[in-house]
Amino acid sequence: MEEKKEGKWVKVERGIRYREHASRKHGLKPDRYYVLRYTVDGVKRQESLGWASEGMTLEKARVELGRLKEANRVGEGPRTLAERREIAKIKKAQEEAARLLELRNSMTFSEFWENNYWPVQGHKADGSLVAEKALCSKWIMPVLGDKVLPKISANNLDRIKMAMSRAKKAPSSIKYVMAIISQVWTLALRDGFVSGQSPSRQIALPKKDNKRQRFLRKEESINLLNKLYEHSQIVYEMALLALDCGLRFGEISNLNWSDCDFDSGVILVRDPKSSVNRFVFMTERVRGVLNKYENKNSGLIFVDKNGNRIARVSNTFRRIADEMFNDGVDDPRLRVCFHTLRHTFASRLVQNGVSLFEVKELLGHSDFSMTQRYSHLSPEGLKRVVKILDEDS
Repeated sequence: MEEKKEGKWVKVERGIRYREHASRKHGLKPDRYYVLRYTVDGVKRQESLGWASEGMTLEKARVELGRLKEANRVGEGPRTLAERREIAKIKKAQEEAARLLELRNSMTFSEFWENNYWPVQGHKADGSLVAEKALCSKWIMPVLGDKVLPKISANNLDRIKMAMSRAKKAPSSIKYVMAIISQVWTLALRDGFVSGQSPSRQIALPKKDNKRQRFLRKEESINLLNKLYEHSQIVYEMALLALDCGLRFGEISNLNWSDCDFDSGVILVRDPKSSVNRFVFMTERVRGVLNKYENKNSGLIFVDKNGNRIARVSNTFRRIADEMFNDGVDDPRLRVCFHTLRHTFASRLVQNGVSLFEVKELLGHSDFSMTQRYSHLSPEGLKRVVKILDEDS
């Protein structure tokens, strides 16, 4: 049988009543719940005060009742507890709004970065996080760190751009820094710390074709894979997947055994950069390499020594690529990096007559313009257009 919680109302004196809880105690006595009864504009009201265990006493009840009666008598101030509580609620909201306004008007870029921006960037790839943090520390914080957010101007961002230009940083790096600032501003705008568009929109960004131009010839690919195989089996296998399947590093490091269908020779690429899942196809040597693993039931295919996902391109790959291809090469478009393997995959396909549309699907490009960079490698390519002049001459 359900225990009864409420006792009978007991009139203490005129306008003050209480009831005792059936089981809950306050000290040695049952806990008491106090209410007030009074008249406002000819209408009887009953309003709650609270439990004795929460600090309400008969004396406090008398004081509250006296204040309300006085307010009704002279016509000044709140005449009911509900009205008083609503006024207190509004005042508290106003004080909180003033506090937030003061906070927002004094919030610096570095404070917002640490407390608001950086904690919500976990959805980004590890490589992006490392790059953002390094660029922010090197170029953004020295200029904007102590600046109050609403007072950041295009002039401040021009200083960053000029400093990077003097250091001969690539246009893509300058654009990256401005994009980071824009992302911070967008979040600050959403949360009410700033208003208007980001000052980065007013910065004239340098224009330069930063597309990678370097891809490996067949002999270079073979030599690189052989060298990697001598130093690290995992690095060799990850490079092979980039070279033979056109996968990005992040896509390779995220691959699970459950993504591989060895019977049909297909790999499912889940949650890629373009946000659209796609299928890629194993070459015989990729199938052979992956089939050597005994445990192919579940989990990541490639893990580090602690069993975790491999977050960054191996230093082994960087060192070998530098030794074999990058000595004396300053132009980043001509340097060999891990992404060069994906670029080589696409270049070889186009050179062998595969249509740009098919290459686009295999690479998972969201925009066809990204694939068109390979058009000049087609066996016919733009030569076909020039031949028209020969025929017309």
